[in-house]
Amino acid sequence: MPKSSPDEKSPAAITRRDFVGGTLIGSGAALLASGAPSFGTAAEAQTVDAPLTGLGPDWTGPSGVGDYAGKNGNTADVVNAAHGDIRNGQLDKRIANAAVVGGLYDLIVVGAGISGLTAAYIFQKEKPGAKILLLDQHAIFGGEAKQNDFDVDGYRITGPQGSTGVVVPFARAVESGFPSPFLKELGYPDSFTYQKAENLSQPIQIPADMWTPMHIGWERADMAFYYEGKGMVKNPWRNGFAEAPISDKLKRALIELELYRTPPERDDWAQWLDTMTYKAFLKDVAKVPVDVLDDVCAYLDPVMAAMGCGQGSDIISAYSAWNYMMPGVNAYSRYLNGGIDPTDGIYLATFPGGNTFAAKRFLKLAKPEALTGGTSLHELQYSNVNWDALDRPEDNYRLRLSATVFSVVHEGKPDKAETVRVTYAKDGKMSSVRGRAVICAGQQHANKHICHDISVQYREAMQAFQHAPILVINVALRNWKFLDKLGVASVRWFEGLGWWTSLRKNLILDGKETQPLDPNKPVVLTQYIPFLLPNVPWPQQCTQARLSLFSMSFADIEAQVREQFTKMFGPYGFDADRDIAGIVTNRQGHAYFVGPPGFFFGKDGKPAPKDVLREPFHRIAFSHAELSGAQMWETAAEEGQRAAKQMLGKIA
Repeated sequence: MPKSSPDEKSPAAITRRDFVGGTLIGSGAALLASGAPSFGTAAEAQTVDAPLTGLGPDWTGPSGVGDYAGKNGNTADVVNAAHGDIRNGQLDKRIANAAVVGGLYDLIVVGAGISGLTAAYIFQKEKPGAKILLLDQHAIFGGEAKQNDFDVDGYRITGPQGSTGVVVPFARAVESGFPSPFLKELGYPDSFTYQKAENLSQPIQIPADMWTPMHIGWERADMAFYYEGKGMVKNPWRNGFAEAPISDKLKRALIELELYRTPPERDDWAQWLDTMTYKAFLKDVAKVPVDVLDDVCAYLDPVMAAMGCGQGSDIISAYSAWNYMMPGVNAYSRYLNGGIDPTDGIYLATFPGGNTFAAKRFLKLAKPEALTGGTSLHELQYSNVNWDALDRPEDNYRLRLSATVFSVVHEGKPDKAETVRVTYAKDGKMSSVRGRAVICAGQQHANKHICHDISVQYREAMQAFQHAPILVINVALRNWKFLDKLGVASVRWFEGLGWWTSLRKNLILDGKETQPLDPNKPVVLTQYIPFLLPNVPWPQQCTQARLSLFSMSFADIEAQVREQFTKMFGPYGFDADRDIAGIVTNRQGHAYFVGPPGFFFGKDGKPAPKDVLREPFHRIAFSHAELSGAQMWETAAEEGQRAAKQMLGKIA
């Protein structure tokens, strides 16, 4: 596929001062489109010598309607607080001035994403009457399991902010190594029913989710690839890319890799895959020809990065690629499953707001009055937050939002302490709370700053986690007649902002459709956009990618979305001014951890960092999907359950 154009601006021409002073805020999108800018070559890992604060509402942009309005991803308020209070430690010297509030809690959970919500639910279930406090920096719970809502022409339509999809069918998912915890407790049925499209002018295969046809299940959707200068090429995989404007050698390499079934059989295959990058596997094991290797990687990299790897094949471990069923390494799944290809038998069931549903269910189970309505699937999907019920002084289970935790420390020597003090900032004031146990349910990029008394071993393990950003864009459309005319459900492109979007079938909940699937009616098209910088050395890639995301104003993003959609869909009747009803951006600055070789099984005789952190540090436990090695809602829930049980043992 076409490679990115080379940088047009040298690294030296863009300084950290440029970023902080705002000169990049208006130019970030153009820089991104032109290649991989370097924002200061001295940046190390996830740090950069700049405060990275001072963002305003114009950077965040519109946010939709309903409970999630004003809460789209990492908003300016969230980023400013995270960088100022956590990353820059600007409040650390004033911890002693924080008043202690709320008495003594049995458990304090830092982070109310799915992992934190699960931990609190399990702890409460096992210890009824326990006094529990959840603290979250955001203005609503869920972590990346949140949604954007739009009111368009009389319809409430919804798109996910991040986490989305339940791996189904459940029995096959478990066989293929995908856990399915809490299914009955969450109220999921044994099988799901999907809506059917109405009023199509021609038959169109619409996928159950937007992820599978990105590559691992390309046969499950009618799709088109858009090439600059060529236009749309429909269903290129079905005829060997016959009409695609790429070389015959690249066509052959893509097809041969898709048919690759026989990597070396070995007992230590998982550890072996973790000794090399995915790109090295493609070159040395799958024997992708060197002269088209970069182009093959350019095709696969956004798929892997968006699905969960964060960055591309030149960085991630081949084992990380296996976690997300990438070609070549996926053959080891066939060995495990008696020759069955898991990509043929499993897929994702999708709620309108993604895994917002799971986050709501865990909260509803622990604190029923926190959400309106009953407990059925449809009622929970459309429940609203009872804000006044979240943090009532008389309740044993309390959820405190917009509270930025910047210190977690044992009271006394960690090995002898009986309590932990957690200090946070909310509404311009600092406060401390005390707990018999604490679960840090956020990512390690934050934990390494807020856990002040951890050991060298734990701190080194946290430092090993590098995180890549994802920009999630939800485009609300008044109709999708242009896709109906084109005859496809999914579209990929290779230049400009973004790379993929797709229709999807939503679930039928309690016999009711949640939103229309009709080309004459509104729809939300979602984009998951990684920031791939293959020419930037590791680990600076993650830092540079995040600064690329930060440098883009909402106006930049909106203009590029409108331009890209007009270019691709204008010939099929699309008109941006008429058809776009709204655009919401969700910046996830640390969306995914990135696992290079050695991350999963350790190296140089040392244990893997994730395994270090899965053991408590005295009265502090750590819980996040990244500690499983694959970020999914299912693994987040499993890690939350594990941490809760560890802390129950501490206070028994």
